[in-house]
Amino acid sequence: MGLRELKAARTRAQIIDTALDLFVEQGYDETTMEQIAAKAEVGTTTLYRYFPSKDLLVLARLEQVMDLGGALRERPAEEPLDAALGAAVRKCAQGAAGDDERDAALRRIIDNSPVPRAMLWDLGARYAGDLKAAIAERMHRPADDLRVVMTAHAAYAVLQVAADAWLEADGDRDARAGAIDDLLHRLSTLDLVLPGPVTGTDTDGRLRPASGDGA
Repeated sequence: MGLRELKAARTRAQIIDTALDLFVEQGYDETTMEQIAAKAEVGTTTLYRYFPSKDLLVLARLEQVMDLGGALRERPAEEPLDAALGAAVRKCAQGAAGDDERDAALRRIIDNSPVPRAMLWDLGARYAGDLKAAIAERMHRPADDLRVVMTAHAAYAVLQVAADAWLEADGDRDARAGAIDDLLHRLSTLDLVLPGPVTGTDTDGRLRPASGDGA
């Protein structure tokens, strides 16, 4: 990362932290963009260049966690897909790190604010689509290929479990990263059961599995 990019990343992080603190301290609706700019010690023009709306600021921390596609594209092209996805999940799960009390307050703000809550669904769909595109590039398959789609959905499910592991692990950052690595290792050996096909119904109307014991 060059000096200009490093400065921009620091400014962005400073704006996010300042805004989130203000949202928790005085309320989301009560906080203005001008107040955020003043406390972050940046001009309003700079603030709007990084974040065109206040709604994007309250979701900024979640965006860091959701951008699996971006994290995957940072991995070497020759790296096996499963290892690359594991590294991407690890990076994004670590983005969940923060102040637990503040993060809980922000989740309540999003839950109770219609516009950010609606935008969160849109962001989720956009990042899911981006991840499918990134996986499709590596698999050399179309983005709507079933294997691509299921790989993307599975990666997001693993990310959720990994983020929970990060937040619940005791110890410092290295210990929490170790908890994610342990989770990814255990998942690699997991005999996962997927829903199977059905061929008809039993006499009582229940679906009958095509094979297996039906458990």
